[in-house]
Amino acid sequence: MFKKSVTVVALTVLVICVYTFLLGNRVFDGRFDNDGLSWYFLAKGAFCSSALYLLAVIADKVSEKK
Repeated sequence: MFKKSVTVVALTVLVICVYTFLLGNRVFDGRFDNDGLSWYFLAKGAFCSSALYLLAVIADKVSEKK
């Protein structure tokens, strides 16, 4: 149960950060501006979502052993 909810939260964080990346680089306007802050949000979203998922997997494995 815990792993499923954390997976949903991790995917939500990733989708929000990818959307912010695309919005900041003006992809929806039909052009691509290379904005540094947008790349920061993309990297932060990838790191945070993978960290959340991996922590959920580790917590699940630790709780299984007990």
